Amino acid sequence: MLSIAGWWAIPTVALLGIVLWTSWRGRTRGPQDMHDSVAHYERFQAVLTRVVEGDSRSPADPNADEPRAAGRRDVP
Repeated sequence: MLSIAGWWAIPTVALLGIVLWTSWRGRTRGPQDMHDSVAHYERFQAVLTRVVEGDSRSPADPNADEPRAAGRRDVP
């Protein structure tokens, strides 16, 4: 009987750990500092608007109709 209780303890402890981790991970956090959130937005915006320089095959407009993946060697 003790061995059955031991085997049932494993999934019970795992389930309890998952419930605790999920509740901790999904908790509501307070508002961010304004300077941190603005800096994060500026980094995000810089990545989205960055154009690769020096590549003569890439168009100046990243939304151009030319298929860019066909001429790139790093895309399979």
